[in-house]
Amino acid sequence: MNRPKLTIDEQILDMQNKGITFDRTSIEEAKKFLRDSNYYFKLKAYGRNYDKYSATLRKDQYINLDFAYLRELSTIDMYLRKLIISMALDIEHALKVQLLYDLSENTDEDGYSIVKEYLNTNYLRVKSLHDKIGRSVTSDLVKKHAVNEDRYALWELVEILSFGEFVDIYQLYYSKYKRKDDYSSFLWSVKFLRNAAAHNNCIINSLKAPYQVSLHKNKDILFQVSKIKSISKKSRDTWMQNPVIHDFVVTVYVYLNVVKSEGIKQKGIQNLKELFYDRMLRHKDYFEKNNSIREGYLFTEKCVSTFCNRYRK
Repeated sequence: MNRPKLTIDEQILDMQNKGITFDRTSIEEAKKFLRDSNYYFKLKAYGRNYDKYSATLRKDQYINLDFAYLRELSTIDMYLRKLIISMALDIEHALKVQLLYDLSENTDEDGYSIVKEYLNTNYLRVKSLHDKIGRSVTSDLVKKHAVNEDRYALWELVEILSFGEFVDIYQLYYSKYKRKDDYSSFLWSVKFLRNAAAHNNCIINSLKAPYQVSLHKNKDILFQVSKIKSISKKSRDTWMQNPVIHDFVVTVYVYLNVVKSEGIKQKGIQNLKELFYDRMLRHKDYFEKNNSIREGYLFTEKCVSTFCNRYRK
């Protein structure tokens, strides 16, 4: 059955019926937030981090959930998404610099044959390029090559591809020309998280198991986390099953390893620390009774702190 649309007043009533309180935020403040800052469908998604009563008169109502907690989670999530996008852009640029440098030093590759192999492997890749004509800032470059048998050089193609498409050709190149610090195995996690952030999806709305997304854990990052002595095996096994936390830890690790510009890297570290040690803790008292949020934060903070301290000036 279709759910009816709700006015803001009806949304407030719906929350009250679900056990959401307005002790830390007035109903008028909540209405203003729903009108100007966020919408109910998205906001209530953060309620997944909270348990519900199962065998009382309050069955199916939330336990210890105030509107202020939902508002705070949505705000932290917004800052987190912005940070993820910024880091992903820096990662993408750094990987392109690395790839094209390796190409310039590779006497076995002219930069055209690898592109030909990439395009010939899947005809949809050529279609994807042609579809960019008139829809992309690189439209003129695509149009020029469309009448020349799609004969691109690698240094041209990387300017055109989306991040996901770039990951494909990055992996193809390093499957043929091995490199010790090849980050191919990490990039699907970076891509997944980057796409979620870019599409403005909720990031921290599923800290409590069971999780809705299947996960293929990265063995390399599990090894890196296993070296953090302040994290127990039980904690590692628990939290590295969470898709968002797993992919965020991967993204931080990749960022700190592939970004070579010291100025950009230090700015990224500063942004991470400001988020984790300032903004996320501004209302930490809201979440003292929520084990999933509190322990998920503590685990991720230890990973971020350890990885960042390795690259501290």
